[in-house]
Amino acid sequence: MRLSGGRLTERRTGYACVVATAALAVAATTAAAAGTVFGGSTAQEFPVVIETSKNGRTVTMAQIAIRLTCTGGGAFTLPDGYRRMPVSKKRKFSASFGPTTNRNSDGTTTDLEGSISGTFNKARSSVSGTWSFTWTDHDAAGAVTDTCQSGNVSWRAKQ
Repeated sequence: MRLSGGRLTERRTGYACVVATAALAVAATTAAAAGTVFGGSTAQEFPVVIETSKNGRTVTMAQIAIRLTCTGGGAFTLPDGYRRMPVSKKRKFSASFGPTTNRNSDGTTTDLEGSISGTFNKARSSVSGTWSFTWTDHDAAGAVTDTCQSGNVSWRAKQ
């Protein structure tokens, strides 16, 4: 995957595209039919949606828009999401992925990795946590050409 002029020129993962807000709006609309839906925002002032199962023991869906800043001077926003995370007795949940390597058609590679962690309040009426995403581009020889990171982005959501 490559970023060219602020737009992705190749898309090989369900997590990466520039238009994040539309994806989150669809997720919030379809999520309402199942368990409890929490809505809120991140420290980057983007939306976050968390849905739990009816019994509250599983985060069935978590969606966010997250902004990455790159060492090469660029920046972009993309959606990220997780599904089916168990909630502990202490009301905590977490998940991570990667690095996952995507092989691009020009011989370069892109590594993606991310994580989420969150905690529900005792009344289970709100949830907060952190979210991170890292995107690393490599040339055909394997050398890093750009790294884009969100850092640990805090978020809060409520019913």
